[in-house]
Amino acid sequence: MRTSPRPTSVEARVERGFRFEVLRHSPATGFIPEPVDLRVLPGPREAIRAIRVQLRASHVLGLTPRETARALYWADQGGWVQALGALHRGEPCGFTLLLRKGRHIEWHVRPLLHLTLTHSTPLQCAKQSISSRTP
Repeated sequence: MRTSPRPTSVEARVERGFRFEVLRHSPATGFIPEPVDLRVLPGPREAIRAIRVQLRASHVLGLTPRETARALYWADQGGWVQALGALHRGEPCGFTLLLRKGRHIEWHVRPLLHLTLTHSTPLQCAKQSISSRTP
């Protein structure tokens, strides 16, 4: 038995979020940015937490001792506080580390507005799809 398509209601919401991106630049690619990580996070704390976690693990990236100290200082002591304040003010923030052999890696967080589309009544839509399958 054929059933006609049922109209589904979709709810559109404009939400605030934070674009989190990590880019790597190297001479091998002509310093064209290579995306390493890209996400939209719900709040400034989540975005700063993501940077801090990645910076703490960045010693495996081949950092010099000076850059390792900078990364750990930013993640554990002072830099992240100013970055969190900037995001709360609606300003972007970021951090850059120099790697060996002329490469560098950048973390950027930018406030943004994004559109979220959801079914306005997900339970009702699920019930409709189940009831349409019964003979």
